[in-house]
Amino acid sequence: MRRRRHKYDLYIVIFLALFTLGYFVYNHVSSESRGVESYSLALENYKKNDYETAYREFGKVPSGSSLKKPALFRQARCATNLENKELAIKKYYRIVHSGSKSSIAPISEYNMAVLMYDTNDKRAKKHFQRIIKKFPTSDYAIASEYYIGLLELQNLPKNTKKAKKIKERAAIHFKNYIEKAPDGRFALTSIDELKKLNTKLNNYDNLLIAKAYYANGEYEKAGESLNKTTLAESWSDFAKNEYKLGNNEKGNYYTELGLKQHAFNTEPDDIYEVIDSYIRTFSQRKDGIIKLTKLGANSTGADYISYLNCNEVVDSNVKEACFRTLYEKYPNGRFSADSLYNLFMAKYLQKKYYDAQRLGFLHLKKFPNVNSSPAVTYFMGKIAHKLKHYESANNYFKKVLAEYPDTYYAYRANYNLFKEDGVLPFAELHEKPVVFPYKKSLDKNLVVKLAYLGDYDLVEELCKKDKFIQSWVAYEKGNYTISAVLARHAMEELETKPSFEDLRWRLVYPMHYYEIADKVKGNNNPIIIESIIKEESHFNPTAKSAVGAIGLMQLMPATYNEVVKKHNLPADLKAETANITAGSLYYEGLKKVLGNKDLYAITAYNGGIGSINNWFSKLIYSDADEFVEQIPYPETKNYVKKVLRTYWVYGNIY
Repeated sequence: MRRRRHKYDLYIVIFLALFTLGYFVYNHVSSESRGVESYSLALENYKKNDYETAYREFGKVPSGSSLKKPALFRQARCATNLENKELAIKKYYRIVHSGSKSSIAPISEYNMAVLMYDTNDKRAKKHFQRIIKKFPTSDYAIASEYYIGLLELQNLPKNTKKAKKIKERAAIHFKNYIEKAPDGRFALTSIDELKKLNTKLNNYDNLLIAKAYYANGEYEKAGESLNKTTLAESWSDFAKNEYKLGNNEKGNYYTELGLKQHAFNTEPDDIYEVIDSYIRTFSQRKDGIIKLTKLGANSTGADYISYLNCNEVVDSNVKEACFRTLYEKYPNGRFSADSLYNLFMAKYLQKKYYDAQRLGFLHLKKFPNVNSSPAVTYFMGKIAHKLKHYESANNYFKKVLAEYPDTYYAYRANYNLFKEDGVLPFAELHEKPVVFPYKKSLDKNLVVKLAYLGDYDLVEELCKKDKFIQSWVAYEKGNYTISAVLARHAMEELETKPSFEDLRWRLVYPMHYYEIADKVKGNNNPIIIESIIKEESHFNPTAKSAVGAIGLMQLMPATYNEVVKKHNLPADLKAETANITAGSLYYEGLKKVLGNKDLYAITAYNGGIGSINNWFSKLIYSDADEFVEQIPYPETKNYVKKVLRTYWVYGNIY
């Protein structure tokens, strides 16, 4: 009897457990679906600026939904827009004190603290301090420094000594803000607050203030602050500021003085920027470099001047000697890898393959992952092939494809492995949409969910430091040029590139205008036309270069008019279809007179048909690689590599 009752009790326990689990699953699924429905409807009203309706609809998101905290955040925003700051504070307070570790917590606490400051709520300071402690590297922590500085100055005591100490504490917070965010929205007001305090500013303080003025385009004021600093520490800032003011003579004076006497105490990037500005003041670039070389600077910057000088040399033997001297003098400098690469290529082009191989081994060992690594690895493969070490050659080519998949040299390595010279491996693209760049996020997929609901502004705020997400938001808002540039920079910052199936690649290489390029392709490969559009204008139909080239394919008006007249086209240079049509016809014409070779047509598109015919007669080369590496115009050489790299990556993605 007891056994039967025990068995009966066990059935009841199992039944209750299953019922509870089922109810929990049903409630969770139901909460999520109701949450998505309510949030979507509320967001529509929010975007229409109907904040009262949006507030009510966001309130209907169930507490069990993962969208509850974003809904509370949006309710707080609605309340703020309705000028009900007390209600907004309550909504933010619920997020902050829910123990959430979501990325929505720091921005909620910051917004709440700002509203508390606006309403003279004494709790504001505590929350700003907490933000600095909990999220020290965030933008909210930097902005909190400014607000704490303001709060310190409220209700100053009459006691002079106490007031002085408080002012000193406030000054520290304002200085912290200026140092961490010289171009921030509160930088100039922080400077104003510092000046009101009449606290003593040292040399470093004045330099910080000058940098903030400079970052905000206040060059006259930057100069006034710089005059309160010592030239030994600030010469590069003096020079940069004078160049911005258009005082090239003064800028050059500070540059020459600084390079001769003070460069050892300056950040390299600042020195390089000043040197570049100096050279731009000369009508002939070479003249500026020669004058800098004659300064005899023997400190930071001297290697950069020598590097620039070597790149200007035309004679191959003199160029090789120049880079050899540079490498031997600065074997571990910033330009040593590129110097060694140039020596390597000199030996390769001289067909001294064993000498080149020795330098290549040294480069790959000493500089395993620098800008010149893909080129050295690729040409080591070519050397191995010429020495009939075929297995070794293929291993080098495979290494290029595996480790540097998105480079021009990956395109060339692919050719060497499969030997289809002159035949482009991809003929057309198959459209894939640009989508949110991650399938999952570290925030329990909250950001992904918000992205697909179309809450772009909140996604942008929650992911300020993720350039891929910022790129996607720009894309969704129709800012295609900004999107492509942001994504390109983000991909360049990755040490290891993802596979071409990764969604982030579509942001770097979107298929804008491909449909038009394919429609008007004629005898062209439409992927090449798409690649030219990307590299010429980054998909900006209104782009205009310094020399007057216009539109997506950056055609000069004279070239465009010639094509229009020849092919009887509509005479609208700025219209997308007209510009691509004319550009495609112009490219087709170049290719036709250059042996139907895309490599030469791409070269001529940038360097001009006259230049390439001149190079044909003067350059000594036995294959396409040797031709490209010897193109005398650095801009054209890089252009050819960029277009073919872009073609290669497009083909792999789509």
